[in-house]
This record gives sequence, structure tokens and C-alpha cells, in this order.
Amino acid sequence: MSVPRTIVVGGGLAGLSAAHTLLEHGKNVLLLDKMPSLGGNSVKASSGINGAGTAPQQALDIQDSVEVFFADTAASAGPDLARPALITALTANSAGAIAWLAGTFGVDLSVVSRLGGHTAARTHRDPGGAPGWTITSALMKRLTADTARAEIVKSARVVRLLEDAGSVVGVEYEAGGALVEARGTVVLATGGYAADFRPGGLLAQHRPELLPLSTTNGEHATGDGARLATALARPAGLCDLDQVQVHPTGFVDPARPDAKTKFLAAEALRGAGALLLDAHGARFVDEVGRRDVVTAAMQAAAGPVRLVLGTAAAEEVRSHCGFYASKGLMKRYADAAAFAADTGIPLESIRATFASYSSYASGAEMDPFARATFRNASYTAEEPLHVAIITPVVHYTMGGLAVDAHARVLTADSATPIPGLFAAGEVIGGVHGRNRLAGSSLLEAVVFGRLAGEGAAKA
Repeated sequence: MSVPRTIVVGGGLAGLSAAHTLLEHGKNVLLLDKMPSLGGNSVKASSGINGAGTAPQQALDIQDSVEVFFADTAASAGPDLARPALITALTANSAGAIAWLAGTFGVDLSVVSRLGGHTAARTHRDPGGAPGWTITSALMKRLTADTARAEIVKSARVVRLLEDAGSVVGVEYEAGGALVEARGTVVLATGGYAADFRPGGLLAQHRPELLPLSTTNGEHATGDGARLATALARPAGLCDLDQVQVHPTGFVDPARPDAKTKFLAAEALRGAGALLLDAHGARFVDEVGRRDVVTAAMQAAAGPVRLVLGTAAAEEVRSHCGFYASKGLMKRYADAAAFAADTGIPLESIRATFASYSSYASGAEMDPFARATFRNASYTAEEPLHVAIITPVVHYTMGGLAVDAHARVLTADSATPIPGLFAAGEVIGGVHGRNRLAGSSLLEAVVFGRLAGEGAAKA
């Protein structure tokens, strides 16, 4: 007798985490992805994955706890939109997520840094500096190898969820010009809507003022999961659709300054000590502040805004800098004089900014922007500089399907679970409230992917 299959829609980290968890519970999996390759936005994530109370933290003698991580996440979410049950699910399972990636897939997440909005160093990444690719590709390779129990269909667009007596019992999808029905419990992991720039799309409905901005998202991020689940006879609930994260640092490509899709300038750059300078060469914000705060300050600053790394900061994120430079997004200057000559910023302004920053870092003066941590803080006018022009970009959608702490999709009318339907990753809403902390997107994908997989395995 054949084992029924569970259907996972979406091949990013959330879908892959759900699929592997289902396999661990003895289930067979059908994974559908509308793109010709797996990975979604997860492969591009460059800052890391959060975890509190992890083995890498303990090895580095970093003091942290689930309670502190919860408090940071709740503060970022805001008092009106923080949902304790979902934040508890995210934070309490964070160390287990890191351990699962390391123990099951051999992912090295031994580099730990403190990023914006965190009160402890808890954002883990691999020594190579490409955590999204490192993590996601490890899960992709393992799943692709399990041909006996996992079927993967790419370029497969799900067009509707199948229903029977109020339960979701499968999907109908289009592949190769044909419509196919597949039966089984369903996990939606289709991503968010940060590339849904269509007239009448989710961004146009809920945040029309963001339509002129570019996005860091792939073209797949068009809110498919929300549309599928709200088209049910008893529709799924949605929450926080107006909560869209604008990331402060997207690269402006000098060759294509108006490109609608932009590369993300990883928060790891600022975590390593990068400065943000306005058109006059002056700082204007705590560079490692929360993303929404930094974005607002950038939008008020005299542009263009530039991200600048000194020698020590650039060395810490050397692989990042090398990649960005190879793409023409980052330029290396021999010293501040060369930087000034190329940009028209007065050299004396740059010297003054570096001198004052060093004074703040040493504790001789108080930083006017209340920056509390100064990593790789030695900046001199004589050292080489890595510089890029940056701009705010639509990056992440905090809103989405309403779920409970077990990743069950809830109805709109009564907030009760819809039998047979689970969701994970950016397609869900409510976990981050008003603002997502750096490093929590990959974490959300793994934690809720595993919760969805466990729930679907028992359904």
C-alpha cells in the first residue's frame, strides 16, 4: 500500500524545511515550485539566521537567552502588533533550528554577530559569508537526492486548493501546459508579495506609496499563497498586509540606477562596522539601528547616501565585498582623497567624520545618534575604503496568512484552523508585527517550516 503524499507548495527554505520534516516523520512529499529552480528568496539572504542559547554562542561566550530574544522581537514588532504566541514559537525554537541545520545537514554557522535591533550577538552565518545559499542549498541537495520519497516538480503553478467538506484535500496545478490534481494535506510556503507591483496587486491595495521603489525580491514573490487560501469556500484570514519592510540598503547599480530589482546590501556590512554618509560626507543615524529607523533617516538625509567600509570592516566581510565589487556595485578607493575626488565630497568633511567617529567609539565623546556598539571602528583618511551608493528598497512583507503557533492556517471568520492546510515562511503574517529583525527571515522559514511539517505529518 502506497504512503499518501503531503504537498508542499514553494521550494524556498520554508518549503524545504517542511519537506525534510515530513520525510523525518516517514511521509512522502510532493514539492511544487512555480519557478524553474528551487531556492526562492532564501538563497539570497546574506545576513544570517538568529538563534538564542545556541552552541556557537556558548563557544564564543555570548550571553543570550530566549527571554531576551523574545523581548527584542516584541519591541521590534510594536506593542499593538506583537503576538506573544507566535513570537514564542519563533524564539523558543531558534536554538533547535540552528542545531538541526548543523546536525542534520552539516551547515557551519559558527560566525555570530550582533545586528540592528538585537541586544545580543545572535545572528549566525557561515565562515564563507553566504548563509542563505549555504543553508538552502544544503537542504536542496539532500531533498533532490531522495528520489524514492520526494518528488519535485518545477515550473508548476498551483491554481487552486482542492476542498472537501471544509477541509483542504489537495491542489490543482499547471505544469507543461496541462492541469494536474494532487491529493494530500497542503503546506503553503509560497513567499510574500514584495514583488507584487501589479495594478490592483497587494502592494497597490495596501501600500501604494511603495510602488515607485525597487525591490530585492525575485519575480515569484507575488502573494500567491494569500490568494489561494482566501479563495476557499471558507476563506483564510489575513493580517498586517500594510506592514511592509523597506530595507535601508539596496545597492544602486551605476550601470542601471533605475532597475526595479536591486541587490541587497547585506546588514552584515553595517554589523561589521560600515558607516552611512550623506552627500556632504556626514553621518546621520546609528548604522546598526532598527531597519525602519535607519530607512526613515535615509529618506530624510541629503542624497545620494553612501555605505563606506574601512580596512578592518571590509576584511571581516571580505567575501561580501568581493562579490559586490565583481558586480560593479561597490568601488574600492586607495584612500579618502581618492574617494573625495571621485564623488565631490570635501575631503575635510570626510576627515572630520572619521575623527569624530573614532572619538565616539573610544568613549571620549557621546555619539549624537546614540550608537552603543562600535565594531572595527578605526577609520583613517589614509586607508583604503570600499564604497557603494545605497537606497531604500521593498524587502520583506510582514503581513500574510493568519496562522497559530502550530503553523495551522486560520479562517477569517472564526480564527479556527482550516483542516488540511498549513503555512510557513513569508506567506504567513503576524510573527514580526511592524518590523522584522535582521536574521529572523531564515529563522522563521526553518521554525515554521518544521512546525508545518510536523503538523501536516500528524494531520
